[in-house]
Amino acid sequence: MNSARWRIGLLLCVLLLIVVAVVILRSPDKRSAKRHSPELEYLKAVNSARPPKDPELMFILMGEFASSNLQDEGAEFFSARLKEFEPQLTPVQKSLYLGIIGLLRAQNTSRVRLLNRYGYVRDTITTLDQAKQVSGGQVFVVNWIAGIVHTELPGFFHERKAAHQELTWCAEHADKAPHSAWLREVYFHLGKLALNTRWPLLPSRSSRLRG
Repeated sequence: MNSARWRIGLLLCVLLLIVVAVVILRSPDKRSAKRHSPELEYLKAVNSARPPKDPELMFILMGEFASSNLQDEGAEFFSARLKEFEPQLTPVQKSLYLGIIGLLRAQNTSRVRLLNRYGYVRDTITTLDQAKQVSGGQVFVVNWIAGIVHTELPGFFHERKAAHQELTWCAEHADKAPHSAWLREVYFHLGKLALNTRWPLLPSRSSRLRG
């Protein structure tokens, strides 16, 4: 039990740190020199051998790419693994690959040339939509990623309704979250949406008390 809690806590910390780094379309490029740490190379090797039975290994590698400012390389790596492993993957596994690719692409947006940026973002949105479709929209992590990314997009992409639906789904299915702390980002981004839309700040009280 303690081991399971430790692993959930580790995954939570990795993803919450990544959320802090999601500065989609807005922050200046602060890329440091590209360097591949031994940890990154090891995690790439582990994730290249076969589809990990424990998705935590995928998210830890995603975090390593992000902390190394190698989001573009990370998106390409996971795209290649998805293509390679696709015949072996369950719908849930495929949706996790697509969600990770979408988040890494979103983090990389500010580095894309301005002339290419709109199309790049549209492709990222399509990737996140595919992640939800292949899993039937029932994977908490995928909805969580999509809701946060869609919230951060400028209004002219018209993704705020989707963001509200995804985040509300997460709030209403809190029992599916890896840890209750994941709900903090859900409510924070619902609050951001409420500042710019007609939607209420939070789902109903009964929904928030679930789980």
